Amino acid sequence: MERLRILLADDSQFVRMHYRRILETQPHFEVVGVAADGEEALEKAIELAPDVAILDVRMPKMNGIEVAHRIARHHPGTAMVIVSAYDELAYVMELIKNGPERKAYLLKNTIDDVAELIRVVEAVVADQTVLDPSIVQKLVRLHLRQSHSMMDDLTEMEANVLELVAGGYDDEYIASVLDVESTVIGEHTKSIYQKLDLPQGSNQDLRGQAVVEFVNRSTEVTYIMEQGATELQSDL
Repeated sequence: MERLRILLADDSQFVRMHYRRILETQPHFEVVGVAADGEEALEKAIELAPDVAILDVRMPKMNGIEVAHRIARHHPGTAMVIVSAYDELAYVMELIKNGPERKAYLLKNTIDDVAELIRVVEAVVADQTVLDPSIVQKLVRLHLRQSHSMMDDLTEMEANVLELVAGGYDDEYIASVLDVESTVIGEHTKSIYQKLDLPQGSNQDLRGQAVVEFVNRSTEVTYIMEQGATELQSDL
């Protein structure tokens, strides 16, 4: 298996060491660089062209989301994993505004599960979009509070599938969780794409677009975006 080259950026030396130890338990992962602030992360990413950049959302000199956007301009193939202590949906939208593919937004407490960080790295390299389970549940709660939401148009099974798609899980895993055949998941995702009126494209493109629609289709999310986006730079 080809080795995945990973860049780590966090202003805490302890956190950098912790992530590195987790990642290097995998023989096909290689940490090729570490950085203590946003500017250093960008410089090393431009130089090293890693397969994956794992970036803390709040770092000195430049925040992780801005670093991710700038890395993408130099190396569009680099997958991004943003790690945050904040479940603000404005941050999520800022990350995926130029496209959701190969991007993840994780909360720091989730990474206490060693296997989850490894799974997410592998998922974004495989073109998935991954939202932290807490973010997904927050979106579900927002939708359920609306008089009419996207969730009303989906069957219960389709809603469950969409939540797992937003978590970056593949069809085989989703099928195992929901105790159905993988082919059934394909049928449900096709129905989801049609109900969301998504344009034609590859399955991975459609999965990413479905996640964006999941985030976007809420008046509460729009409100949070309008309030939060203006504060993003100063908050980070």
